[in-house]
Amino acid sequence: MSQIITKTSSVIPTIDSSIPQYIETFTCAMGCFWGPDCRFGATDGVVRTRVGYAGGTTEEPTYYNLGDHIETIQIDYDPEKISFEQLLDIFWNGHKPTRTVWKRQYASALFFHNEHQEKIVRETRDTPSSKLGEEVRTELIPFTKFYLAEMYHQKYHLQGYEELMSEYRSFYPSLGDFINSTSAARVNGFIGGYGDVSQFQEVFPQLGLSEEKEDFLKNIIKRNQR
Repeated sequence: MSQIITKTSSVIPTIDSSIPQYIETFTCAMGCFWGPDCRFGATDGVVRTRVGYAGGTTEEPTYYNLGDHIETIQIDYDPEKISFEQLLDIFWNGHKPTRTVWKRQYASALFFHNEHQEKIVRETRDTPSSKLGEEVRTELIPFTKFYLAEMYHQKYHLQGYEELMSEYRSFYPSLGDFINSTSAARVNGFIGGYGDVSQFQEVFPQLGLSEEKEDFLKNIIKRNQR
């Protein structure tokens, strides 16, 4: 799925003011969606992430009334910087697709948006099975609808740091803009244990955060790498 994105505000982090005009969307489920939100959010080429619910028939699902939906993450990405195949590789290697889940909510799933995506996911599905020697249980589902999860699930790890959230609220009084922020996706990823110090230092000047937050975040990253 492709989208044309236009940014109008200039009082935002540099990384958010240079969103590419053309992006594509990758939708998947890897169990609880907090971890994948971090994993993909820290990945270069990913423009934005959002977590929610998909794959079921229940109308307007919520976390406590999920019905037959699956915890899902959507990733908007710049195809000139990262490919669908590379994101798919992160998916296959980022969880155990052969596991048996105790609840559909935590199922492994890939949602294909078009014939090209469907072809690739079907071609790659057998690779993990041959490596692990077990049957892959990942569901392959044509994408229909994505329901955004409640706000407290979005950028979950980042929201645990008021020191950072106070600055993001100054950039983005609108919660929707916060969810769509590349800066927020990156920082959530770093806090969640993905990315390294060198990657962080390279991107920090574009994140829009005050200078004292550099050492604050660097210490979190180093602690996560121990």
